[in-house]
Amino acid sequence: MKKILYFLMIGSLGTILGCKKIPDGNLSDIIRYEQQPMEIKQGRPVVTDAINPAGSTKPITIKLVKIYKSETGEDVTSLFLTKYQQRVWKKPYDPKTDTTQALIDAKQVDSMVYPITLNSVSGQLEANYNTVHLPLGLYKFDVDVSNVAGTKPFPGIAEFKIVPALAFEVPAVRSTAAIMVGDETKSKSIPSNADHIKVTQLSKQGNKITVRFLDKNGALFNPKKGEIVRRPQSGTAGGFLQTMQDYAVGTVLYDDRIEFTYGVVPFPLVSLGNGFNYYYRIPTKFVHFDDALGILDNTYTCNARFSFQTFESGNFQIDVIVPQVTRRVYN
Repeated sequence: MKKILYFLMIGSLGTILGCKKIPDGNLSDIIRYEQQPMEIKQGRPVVTDAINPAGSTKPITIKLVKIYKSETGEDVTSLFLTKYQQRVWKKPYDPKTDTTQALIDAKQVDSMVYPITLNSVSGQLEANYNTVHLPLGLYKFDVDVSNVAGTKPFPGIAEFKIVPALAFEVPAVRSTAAIMVGDETKSKSIPSNADHIKVTQLSKQGNKITVRFLDKNGALFNPKKGEIVRRPQSGTAGGFLQTMQDYAVGTVLYDDRIEFTYGVVPFPLVSLGNGFNYYYRIPTKFVHFDDALGILDNTYTCNARFSFQTFESGNFQIDVIVPQVTRRVYN
């Protein structure tokens, strides 16, 4: 019996001495980005897809090591490590309450920021307006990834492409509808398309948007005299559908236009609902529909919707053209 116990002890000791320590965690060799190349629109706020940790133990830390041109291999890291001044938010912006420039300014602070940074937790590339200072083109970058298992280099892990972009967008196609006076449930759609909105950037400086409403012949409606008004919400809820006035810090009506002053960029920064669409109405007494539509005068209002968002400061003019409609002068 003693011999048996002796050999069991010797065997157990050998097993213990022969075991290797199991390493803490796992750091995969196939960590990668699924999207290739990632697209960054110049001058736009962009956040790319996150890195795929490929089963690595979390948390992981990603460190940007080098950026170079994909075609030539030229090291251009220094371009991306140059900081530029930008207004950043120190408190969340709320378009419902931050309705003056003073209230907006109180939530912002001037900072020096990189045009593109790499999120050390998710690996996402985070770009801002200052990419306007970077050359267009295709770039590759190296990272180091670390966790409890150690650190591994991943040279040339992914590519991103900086592409040109307009200063503004028209996110949704223009639309026009005739809605019956006294019964908002009855309407007729009037075909509208991208030709029925024209946006012109008048300057790169400033913070003003001028909106004009024109009939099919180019005659201008008069907002100051009530020819352009807000469109009521349908049903019994009351109130109005959103207009650009809901986002602006200043609105002035003129005989031939409405001027909006904006206080944030991008403008609008966030949507109050229904995307970045703005809903307006031409009262029935100011509009005559084409005979082909079969709408008698003084029976339907004309309702024009347009969409717009700018990503940089400047003065813009937006012409909203209302097809198959002629302006009537009401005395």
